[in-house]
Amino acid sequence: MFGSFNELTNEYLMGIRFNNHKEWFQEHREMYRENVHEPMVALADEIYLRMQKMDKNFMEIPKISRANRDIRFSKNKAPYKECKWFFLRGDGKPDIVYPKPTYFFEISPDWWRYGLFYAPSPSGMQAYRKRIDANPAQLKDIIKIYNKQDIFELEGDNYKRLFNKDIDPDIVDWYQKKYLGFTSWHDYSENIFYSDKLADLVFDGFKTLYPIYRFLDSIEK
Repeated sequence: MFGSFNELTNEYLMGIRFNNHKEWFQEHREMYRENVHEPMVALADEIYLRMQKMDKNFMEIPKISRANRDIRFSKNKAPYKECKWFFLRGDGKPDIVYPKPTYFFEISPDWWRYGLFYAPSPSGMQAYRKRIDANPAQLKDIIKIYNKQDIFELEGDNYKRLFNKDIDPDIVDWYQKKYLGFTSWHDYSENIFYSDKLADLVFDGFKTLYPIYRFLDSIEK
């Protein structure tokens, strides 16, 4: 059962930003485990159970980020992440590129956020556009659902080249995306982050996005 995050959560995240080396991490390993990792696991598990209770066919299980960074192919050789997150996804992998929509919750030294992203391969986004071409009214209905809420911001860079010159102007922004993100951004001045009500907030947000999740999840890959 999720309890809450606390000020030591922020203290660790800020600490690892300015002390990103093995000695500091080893000295603060228990701080990380008790105040960052374990609360994140508990929150992810609770949200997953609520989502599955809402829809028994929801099988996107929690994937929790590790403390260590993969520095093998990165110019940034800092060994530890300064952010912590969970994904709800079926394959158990941490990769951003994934053919299905992914729910997420993430904390950093400066902000926290949650939402849904859809970042498949370019061929996956091509399938997305083909689905819209076949039934643009379906996307219009999804956009109406999105426009009724004020929690999440639509994010994602657009291709400059127009793929379909006859596309309806009302849906062209969604159609031209390289990826789709629906993000709710927050800072730590909001006391709910330190409350057991955080799980309610995240679940209610995920539930708001569920019609969008279902639409994206139904696209043939």
